[in-house]
Amino acid sequence: MRANQPQALPRPWLLLCLLLALLNLLSGLFGGLQRLGAVGAELGGQALVGHGAFMMAGFFASLISLERAVALRRGVWVPLCSGGAGLLAMLGLWPWAAGAWVLSALGLIGLYLWAARYRAVSLPLTVEASATVSLLWAALAFALGAADQARWGWSLFLVLTIVGERRELMRLRPLPRWAERAFLWAWGSLFAVALLMGPQPGLAAKLGWAVLGLLALWLLRFDLARLQWRMPGWPGHTAICLLVGYVWLLAAALAGLLGQGNAGGVAWHLLWLGFVFAMVFGHAPLMLPALAGLRPRHSRWALLPLAVMGLSLLLRTLAWLSGPSAWLAWAGVGHGLALVMFGLIMAGLVRTK
Repeated sequence: MRANQPQALPRPWLLLCLLLALLNLLSGLFGGLQRLGAVGAELGGQALVGHGAFMMAGFFASLISLERAVALRRGVWVPLCSGGAGLLAMLGLWPWAAGAWVLSALGLIGLYLWAARYRAVSLPLTVEASATVSLLWAALAFALGAADQARWGWSLFLVLTIVGERRELMRLRPLPRWAERAFLWAWGSLFAVALLMGPQPGLAAKLGWAVLGLLALWLLRFDLARLQWRMPGWPGHTAICLLVGYVWLLAAALAGLLGQGNAGGVAWHLLWLGFVFAMVFGHAPLMLPALAGLRPRHSRWALLPLAVMGLSLLLRTLAWLSGPSAWLAWAGVGHGLALVMFGLIMAGLVRTK
């Protein structure tokens, strides 16, 4: 069965979605800097209250749903809803924002159901679709005030989305049978983590961190990036970012197993700022043409933000383990600097299509 393929999404709507996602990113970044003492917490505001929600639901979920909407040429309201919810939160309308994030998660599930019906169903698509269920879980948990479950739901949404996309590319090279089974085992184990996760994560959280660590090792062993990191241009850039990101995922898992997976713990920031932003740094040059009509020229300088983020995460880890609290503020400045540098470098490298 085939559906009529609509026109490409209008560019003004795409740019509006990107703008809303950027506003959420800036709000989340400002809130994070407040928490670390890099800027005055006395400034208050909603950024300090909802730092994680702005980053996870307002920024990352908006970008991922926008990419899906562009690929399927439908459903632009989903990233608009997700990004617009952040504006509601900035105004202090948190119940409305939470409801909008639930609605956008349902919309993203709908996009994957459409893709499953009118396009070929595959294991990677199913893995990515399962990620949207985690996003819905996170949105509902956030609306109900279950912060730990929301944190895990958002994290599994990001990890499963990334892993699903990478698994799709691995179809170009056959995997050993045991590696295929190991992947399925890890995917199923993350489902078990979600089902076992209650108000007190406990054992389920330990299992979650262990599975994420094994998944990081699996990606380091089988992802195509290990064969592509010496390639010229953006393919080599992306491969380097991916491999660095997998190392951060492994570090996050180890930190979580060592007890740093509590609220605000370093494990979460190794996961989000290390692993997930390495994916952003790696894929942004490839996604900009589709999302914004911009084609960046390749430059090795585009790896500089990855290095700055890495150094600032190492400083943050040392501060959490044994260093003075002032180091946390400097680490926060480094996180922000890495993101600003990446934006400026990309802006300097792009040219209009």
